[in-house]
Amino acid sequence: MKTPLRALLASLALASATLFAAETLIDPPDGAPVTIPRAKQYDLTSRINGRTYRVFVSTPFRAEEGKKYPVVYLFDGNWYFGPASINATESSIPAIFVGIGYPTEDNRLISSRRGFELTISREAADKDDTVHGGGGAFLRFVSEEVKPFIAAHYAVDPARQILYGKSLGGLMVLHQLFTDPTAFSTYIAASPAISHNDREVLKGEAAFSRRAQAGELNLRLLVTVGGAETAGPMIPNASELATRLAALNPEKVKVTYNVIPDENHVLVSLASLGRTLGYIRKP
Repeated sequence: MKTPLRALLASLALASATLFAAETLIDPPDGAPVTIPRAKQYDLTSRINGRTYRVFVSTPFRAEEGKKYPVVYLFDGNWYFGPASINATESSIPAIFVGIGYPTEDNRLISSRRGFELTISREAADKDDTVHGGGGAFLRFVSEEVKPFIAAHYAVDPARQILYGKSLGGLMVLHQLFTDPTAFSTYIAASPAISHNDREVLKGEAAFSRRAQAGELNLRLLVTVGGAETAGPMIPNASELATRLAALNPEKVKVTYNVIPDENHVLVSLASLGRTLGYIRKP
């Protein structure tokens, strides 16, 4: 039996569309690279640990000549620099954003690198053979190499230096806070992995507390968690730490604790960046 012409044409059209879609997905035409306005990246090899990092930098929208701007340093720069800097433009937040990441787009390599750089001591390797314990040298790289590099090339307000990190990044924000609190004026620990390696980050809390109670410090701390991060001790660890630190010297060490409803550990990332942008707008 002959196929009606209309049905034949419809069949050919469907086959053509399916083939085109498959070819488009598998081998799309060449396109221009996506860029972030007013952003640059630099590959810096540290003199401290010999490792190479990719440092992403964006300048404020409509920056004014001769004006100095706060700097927001973001751990896990491969993941968080883009959304933070783009949303800062949309929100009209005048700040320089600096993402500290790695010269790769391979998430497996990024995860391996961050597992080393964002942990404090060299405990046993994970099941994926990630080596830990590079956090001390990494924080030195940020303070002794990245910050001077940014100050030499951008209009930086040295009194407004902000450090952001999430999960293991939040762990290292707390480690920086406890070991060298005057390096930054504002600390943002998003869903900090306090329980990592038997809560070793809290070993530095006592010394920090003494300095805070003595009136030596003047800083702000924001601790955030997702309301659905209930699988482990994330919420109680963060809540209890924020409560302890808030009581030290409320006039000089100003602590804010924020639970973001309904967000789990993965989905809370963008929400915590949103809280960060709102927080740094405040004086």
